[in-house]
Parts: sequence; structure tokens; C-alpha cells
Amino acid sequence: MSEDNNQVPSALVAVGTKALLVRSATLVKRGLALAKSLQPDAAKAHYKLGRMLYDKGDLNGAVAEYRTAIRLQPDLAPAHHNLGIALDEKGDLDGAMAEYCTTIGLQPDYAAAHYSLGRVLHNKSDFHGAATEFLTNIRLRPDGAKAHYELGRMLYDKGDLDGAIAEFRAAIRLQPDYRKAHLDLGLALFDKGDPDGAIAEYRSAIRLQPYDVHSHYLLVSTLREKGDMDGAIAECRRVVRLVPDFAEAHYNLGAALGHKGDLDGAIAEYREALCPRRLESTSVVPL
Repeated sequence: MSEDNNQVPSALVAVGTKALLVRSATLVKRGLALAKSLQPDAAKAHYKLGRMLYDKGDLNGAVAEYRTAIRLQPDLAPAHHNLGIALDEKGDLDGAMAEYCTTIGLQPDYAAAHYSLGRVLHNKSDFHGAATEFLTNIRLRPDGAKAHYELGRMLYDKGDLDGAIAEFRAAIRLQPDYRKAHLDLGLALFDKGDPDGAIAEYRSAIRLQPYDVHSHYLLVSTLREKGDMDGAIAECRRVVRLVPDFAEAHYNLGAALGHKGDLDGAIAEYREALCPRRLESTSVVPL
């Protein structure tokens, strides 16, 4: 074979190799593009898994999945927000606050993130910052009751009873079955010197959740403060009927009967409170 003939196959091999390399590079690019297109779906899958683990109470598992989702898709705002919630529940307020701020940076109109950040700031005693976030949440979600309630709690902690009462009432207006808002409105009204208003709110809370003994006890305490021992006794009996094995209910009924001068009735209830079976279910703690 001549020298020229030997060069032909070499040239063909070079061309063929180059073609393969080009084709290989194209395939690699296509693979990377495909991986990139699938990555958001993978991120969302990790995010959804994190939510399921959170719902099951597995905070550590949820945190791990949210972090994976964020690593795959750093701009996935819900993953940052939910990671903040999980960290918040784990007691890592600084970590939670950082995630809430990141969420807001990615999506400034993320109303829930403003609410969550407000709660953390309130817990860190940054009342001004908390108020700003709650008010932002209210602006973004005018029909939301939770921010009004949290703002009311913050104002109550600051001693602003009028402001707290207004916010609790706003929360109840938006969500009439908001039991905690009724309870805290009752507390604020009582502190404001309106026991009748407080009693009405405690009764509303009891209608919403009849087995909540805390609501009953707040009502009993307020009735006793008013000097309405008959009302207090009736309420104590109602608690005893609802939760017969609850030692505190019998104890407080005994105390109320004692105030009325019904010593036999008081002794009987104290004995019920000291029954070993009831003492196993709860401790005896007076109002």
C-alpha cells in the first residue's frame, strides 16, 4: 500500500474519533440538562417527605429532608420555611429565624413566613420586630386570624390590655371558633376589671371544647372572685361529671363547698380527690 493510501485510514480514524468525541460531549450535555430538569422534582420529593416525617413527629428526619431539598434547589422557599418551623420546634430559634428570613428574601409576600418570624421574634423579646412581622402578615392575609391572636398575646405580655383585647376580638371576628383567642380575651378582660366579660369568653371556649378542664377552672376561679359560689360549685360539678377521675376537679369542688359551709360535701369531695385511683391519673393541685 502506498504512503498516500496509508494516510487515508489515519485521516478517517481521526475524523471518526472527533465525531465520537463530539457525539459524546453532546450526550453528556443532554444528560446534564436532563439531570438539571429532574432536580427540582427530586427537591420537591425530599420536601414532601420532610413534611410527612414532620407530621409523624420525626423532627430530625424532617430537618434532614428539608436540607436535602434545599441543597438540590436552593430557591425552594417552602422548604426553607418548613425547615425553620422544624428548627423552631427543636428549640433552635436562631436557626429558625435564619430560615424564615431566607424564605422572605426569596419570596417577600410569603405571609406564613412573616407570621413564623414574628413568633420567633416575640419569643426572643423583640416586640417591635415581632409586631412588624405580624402586621405584615395581616396586610398580606387580611382574612387570617392567627397573626391577630399572636399580636394580641404580644401586646398582653407588654401590658397593653386595650391593644390585646382589640387584637383578640379581631381574631375571633375572623375565626369565631378560635378557642385560644376566647380564653386569652377572657384573661385580658379579667385583668381589665371586667369579670362578666371574662366569664362570657370562658363559656365560649368551653362550648368549643367541653373537655378542656383549664377553661372550666378559669371560669370557676372567676366565679369565685366575683363571689358567685353557687356558680363556681355548679361549674365544678360539671367538670366532675365530664372527667370523674380527675382529682383536681374533686379537690376544687371540695374547696368551693367548704367556702359555702357545706362541710360534709367538702369532706366527701376531698376524699374523692385522695382516692388512689384518681391520684394515679393526676396530681392534686388547687386553683
